[in-house]
Parts: sequence; C-alpha cells; structure tokens
Amino acid sequence: MKLEDMPIKELLALHNRIADKPAGPKTFATRAKLVARIEQVAAAKDIDLAASGQPKKPKATAKRAEPKADAVEAPEATEKKSQGRGIGALARAILMDPAGYPHALIAAMVNAQVDGAACTDKSVRWYANDMRKKGVEVPPRQKHHPADMDEQQSAEALSTVTVVTEGTE
Repeated sequence: MKLEDMPIKELLALHNRIADKPAGPKTFATRAKLVARIEQVAAAKDIDLAASGQPKKPKATAKRAEPKADAVEAPEATEKKSQGRGIGALARAILMDPAGYPHALIAAMVNAQVDGAACTDKSVRWYANDMRKKGVEVPPRQKHHPADMDEQQSAEALSTVTVVTEGTE
C-alpha cells in the first residue's frame, strides 16, 4: 500500500513509530506534509517503508487461563471496589424513618456506619430536599434530639408528655 492511499490515522501512527518525537493529530496541516515528513524520517534513519515501516495488523494473543505466578499485585488493586460508598442510600433510608431523627443525628449515624464518610447535616438536608423534589413524602424532623437539648428545651419538650401509671385491677 502506498503512503498516499493510507488513512491519516495510520500515517500518524506510522510517523510516531519511526520518529524520535511523536506528533499529534493537529501537527501536520495536510496529508502531503505528513507523507513528506514520514519519507524524510525514513530516509534519515535508513528505514524501508515498503517492508517494515507499514503498519502491521496485531496478532490475537491467547488469553491466559490463570495469572502469572510471579506477578504480585497489592490486595487493594485486586479487590473490586463499588462505585459509591452508599452514603446517600443510607441517609435516604434513615430520613424515611417515622421517628424523624434530626439531620445532625442522621449525619452522625451515616458517618458511624460508612468508613471514610464525611456526611454533614447540610448534606442530609440536601438528600431530604432532593427526595421532596422527586415527590417522595419525607416524614417531618424533630427540631432537636433529646440528647442535644439543654435544660430549658428539655423541659419544653417534656411538657407535652403525660405519665401513665398502671391501675390496680
């Protein structure tokens, strides 16, 4: 096959194989300049383009049944990691709990369950807002978790609680 008949991609690949400095797809303005450069490099390096310079079709290699014994990879590289860490899915699931945990508590729960998670109350609010935008009815939140309340807030929250004692029958 003549150089003038080859596609530009193959010409560029041929150039990059024989030249000292590889060229990009925008290096040569025309096909004629690329062909001229290939011929110039081939003449300077005494390369026979008719025999060895033409691109060769790669041979299909047989797939190995098992990996090489001497090739050792790190265990982290061989394990297949999942795309996400499940932070969003876990936060959404906890948001749907009818107990109505506060956003800060949900963030702490997610961080405790997922290694390396950096969930914040703002990100949990974002998940709740995103669910509402998609038409999911998210249960209402408590304003404060009882563990986070001070004495006055605790007294206000407990003012609605009535104590029920078991009667003697």
